Formats: sequence, C-alpha cells, structure tokens
Amino acid sequence: MLIMASKPGERGFSLPEVLVVAALLGLMAVVAVGSTERLFEQSSTQALNQVIHGLVAHAAGRAVMERTYVAVAFEQGAQGAYARLYADGDGDGVLREDIGRGVDRPVTGPVVLREGRAYLGLPDAVRTDPLGNPLTGQDPIRFGRGSILSFSPTGTSTPGSLYLRSVSGKEAWAFRVAGIDGRIRCYRWWKGSWSEVK
Repeated sequence: MLIMASKPGERGFSLPEVLVVAALLGLMAVVAVGSTERLFEQSSTQALNQVIHGLVAHAAGRAVMERTYVAVAFEQGAQGAYARLYADGDGDGVLREDIGRGVDRPVTGPVVLREGRAYLGLPDAVRTDPLGNPLTGQDPIRFGRGSILSFSPTGTSTPGSLYLRSVSGKEAWAFRVAGIDGRIRCYRWWKGSWSEVK
C-alpha cells in the first residue's frame, strides 16, 4: 500500500516505512528525555553544592573576622531541610539551648537546602563515607552528636560530614570538615565510588 504523492510521478512512503520512522523518532525522544533528566539532576546537585559551600565559607570567614563563634545550624521544616547562621552571644559557642532562648542570635535568614532535583540525604546505595568507613543510618547531617557546624575565631570547627543527593539516587556529594583547621573537602559519589572534587 502506498500513500499518494502530492505530484504525479512522485513516490510516497509505505506504511512500514512510516512506522519505522515513527518508532525511531519515539526512541530518540526517550533518549533525549533521559539525557535531559540526567543533566537537570546534575545541575541541581551542583547548584546545591554551591549553596552549601557558600554557607560554610560565610560562617568560617565571619567567625574569624568577628572573633566569635559562628555556626551553621541545620533544621527540618515544612519545605524540608534548611540552614541558618548563628553567632555566639555568651562566649560558650553556638548551642541549641542558647538558640532556643535567643542568646545566640541568627545572622542570616533560613536557606532551604533543596535545589530542583537535589536535597540533603544519602542514597540507599551509599554504604561508606569518602574515606571508606561504613555509614550507619541515613542521617545526612553528621557533626559530632548534633546538627550544628560551628567555627571558632581561631579557625577550628566541629568535625563531621554533610551529604546531599539527587532524587534518582544516582549521584551524591559529601562535605567533610576537619576540626583542627576547619578545612572543607568536597567529594562526589558517582557510579558507586567517591572521588574528591578540587
């Protein structure tokens, strides 16, 4: 069966040819959507990575410049996880009790820690931290026994890690903070292994 051509003498396309072309176009659309989704996830995790990096750098710099303890306090709210910077108000560091009593004051508004298709969390497939130590539980915020990353006037900090992930769970990032000098190392988990991002 032939589809009629628009001009006499021109040959049209057969139904099988049209179906093959339609199937190829459909396959190309599926591949394009998958690639677009992957790029969107990757850009989301990189954007959230930059947000967290900026918060941490702001807290560390402010602590040294103002010669006081400044901390990034992580919370859970209706929109998910968020962070806010606090400055020590009584010389004993930034503490949850002091935040609750209004002694340690906020120096920034809340920053929601979700960007597009990325948020704080650990994919199920991530079983070890970037140094190869086993991870227990799914808590993405691991600073001492709490959820406050504090910087001192001398540049030291609370040691620990913070994890973020893509919605699909195919990509994750880890921020490891060294206590002795407040140095921050960033790692990316991709295809089953961690690698440091310089």
